[in-house]
Amino acid sequence: MRQYLLSYYSTYVRNWRVLGAIWVLSALSTNETPPFSAVLQFLVLIHPSWIGNDEGGYIGLYNYCSSIECPWNVFQIRTVTAAFELSALLVLLATILSSLAVFSILLLVLLRDRYVFLLCSWLHLFSFLSMLAGCLIFPSGWDHARVREICDSKRYNLGLCQLRWPYFLAFILVVDQMTLSMLGFALTYKRPPKLSDFQNITGVVLIISQSCCLQTKRERR
Repeated sequence: MRQYLLSYYSTYVRNWRVLGAIWVLSALSTNETPPFSAVLQFLVLIHPSWIGNDEGGYIGLYNYCSSIECPWNVFQIRTVTAAFELSALLVLLATILSSLAVFSILLLVLLRDRYVFLLCSWLHLFSFLSMLAGCLIFPSGWDHARVREICDSKRYNLGLCQLRWPYFLAFILVVDQMTLSMLGFALTYKRPPKLSDFQNITGVVLIISQSCCLQTKRERR
């Protein structure tokens, strides 16, 4: 039975390490240096066209244009309504938290993996909540006069405009952050014990099982 338990422990540790490696690679998702998910979140934040019409007008989190001739200036801030401002702040917060989670993985060199997984999981969780709140609050500003001028819209009704790809990408990133958070918490609380602790546990289990077998044999006699 001891051999069976040690084999189970070895398999459990191997699977845990594989999932941990997958989690780290998914959190980094790097082609070269910058974290891919953080880059996508930053792109969602600065892109000026979350919604737009067929005539060239568009509206983003902190910028808008009512014609096709508007140049795209990342550093130009022209807010429309408080709902868009709040959405922009929440998406910015989600981007910062996601970036901190990625850089916190470097702490694996200094700290135990349990603490690093726990820290990164909380950061991903708050990033997920911030991004989700930003996506849900954004449609509440569609009834503003400037938005109605471009889209002929109402609250939660776009009218002549359509949702553009940055808004859909934002929801994909919501799912991404939620998945990373859940997997990180699972790795934290399902971390295998040390081999010495496991051997102590198995020793107690073997003693109990042997005593139960002896008691059963005595009762049969």
